Amino acid sequence: MFCSLLIDKGYKASPLKNSKDGTEIIQVQPENLVDVAILLKMHKEAQFILLYSVTGVDYPDKFELIYHLQSVKLNKKLILKSHIDKNNPEIDSLAQVFATANWHERETYDLLGIKFNNHPDLSRILLPNDWKGHPLRKDYVMDDERLVWNER
Repeated sequence: MFCSLLIDKGYKASPLKNSKDGTEIIQVQPENLVDVAILLKMHKEAQFILLYSVTGVDYPDKFELIYHLQSVKLNKKLILKSHIDKNNPEIDSLAQVFATANWHERETYDLLGIKFNNHPDLSRILLPNDWKGHPLRKDYVMDDERLVWNER
């Protein structure tokens, strides 16, 4: 339903298999993500005014970013997915479109090292500022002495 709206507006979008609860999942190009988000937020047939989750997955050859949107007025949910290059893990921030993207993108940056271009404060949010690496990456080595758990 919403994938056809994006295609009609000229965006390269691919429908993926719906989630188990029937939520539509759409693959979008990373360079179109901000424009797609604005369209889905502002279009009268969509009205996805709430971004309630941003997360990422580390695959062997790419990162996948997953955005969960909600249209409160239409009582609809939507999932957007976008793949980015593992050697240059960056994508434009949605913080200017959805205020809630701010902390979600910071968490994704903190744990996966994905850079969100034009983010207002892309800094660590969960780990200490001096933490080395990004612990949800497959290539992360857990050798920091702060990881030692000592029960007494």
